[in-house]
Amino acid sequence: MVLCQQCPTQPPSLREVTQNVYSPTTLLKLARQRLLREEALAISALKDLPNMMFPEMFEEAFIDGRTKILTAMIPVWPFPYLSVGMNINNLNLDTLKAVLEGLDILISQKVRSRHS
Repeated sequence: MVLCQQCPTQPPSLREVTQNVYSPTTLLKLARQRLLREEALAISALKDLPNMMFPEMFEEAFIDGRTKILTAMIPVWPFPYLSVGMNINNLNLDTLKAVLEGLDILISQKVRSRHS
């Protein structure tokens, strides 16, 4: 049995299995993991992150209880909706408090910008 993606004699189904088993971690996932480990770096980089990183990073921060990152993410959330429904089973008091603090910051920013 040959496990080579470039080998033309290898059956296509075996190539698919090989790709699934040996797929390396993506650069995007590695970047997200690094940011979540380095809290200060994550918070300082939030405004410059591509939008596509936010949903999974938010979910991982929520599940891992990274409350400071959650609080900082919400005011710069790039989408019109913030769904926490899928993560409700992982909810604890500190996580809920972090989400509410982030929402409070977001609301106060919008109120201040309305008066300006």
